[in-house]
Amino acid sequence: MKNTFVTLLLIAAIHAQEPAGETAILIEPIAKAPGPPNDSTPEPERLKIDTEDILSSKVVYREGQKFTIQEIVPIDLPPIPAAPAPQPLTAEELAARDARIAQADPQRTLMLSCTVYDGTRTLITWSSKGVTPMQTYKAWSNVNFHHFDSLRRFKKNRTTYMLMFMVGDEDTARAAARAARTGKTYSPPLIPELPADSTIAPRFQVIQGNPSAEELAPLYGLHEIYRENHSELIAEQQRLTLERAQKAAERLANPPDPKPDTGRGRATRTNYI
Repeated sequence: MKNTFVTLLLIAAIHAQEPAGETAILIEPIAKAPGPPNDSTPEPERLKIDTEDILSSKVVYREGQKFTIQEIVPIDLPPIPAAPAPQPLTAEELAARDARIAQADPQRTLMLSCTVYDGTRTLITWSSKGVTPMQTYKAWSNVNFHHFDSLRRFKKNRTTYMLMFMVGDEDTARAAARAARTGKTYSPPLIPELPADSTIAPRFQVIQGNPSAEELAPLYGLHEIYRENHSELIAEQQRLTLERAQKAAERLANPPDPKPDTGRGRATRTNYI
């Protein structure tokens, strides 16, 4: 009976912290269109130097590559045109600019440090903004934050958040085995009780610090996005993981051949080949 009562209190506390406001929305599609292949960029045209303009030449071998260093006759380059003088804005243009700035939605970079335990629970660490001294906050989430691999931007309460985060993993069984081999005892983290199914009820609970509603808004936004888009987020994360593994295997099987000699670069006195 006591455990049931504690569980009900915990669930009530989790729901009670949900703030009022607009539901978070995506700014761009989760699945991105494939970019151009890496080898599609044409090689820049090399500088052609006449033999009679080469004053001296020296060959250096370093890390399996051949470098030819040549001193050449100075090249006359056209002068760089002066930048046009800035034109001052009129009063009407200043007013229009200020109006655009005032109406523009605020933007903020969201920096998170995350550790996913056993693929099911994520410990989130982040720092306060505009609070002196700076505070460090921590929260547990029932969402695997690897699933946000494809998410770069989202919007919550008119604020656009640019997501920058590092995600690591901890396998508690392996950590315990490693500790046992060295005669140590592994103490797993104390994870608060959260809903088991994060796709139905994505939730988090703060365990360190007292972040404001503004500081918590992006975390609520992430969990709202996960609730509505978890299938697409998981599928895209799996696709990206497979794509990276395939590219790594291709590089391992077909390592790029080092160029026998580097290309010539533009220089006034020295030309690198």
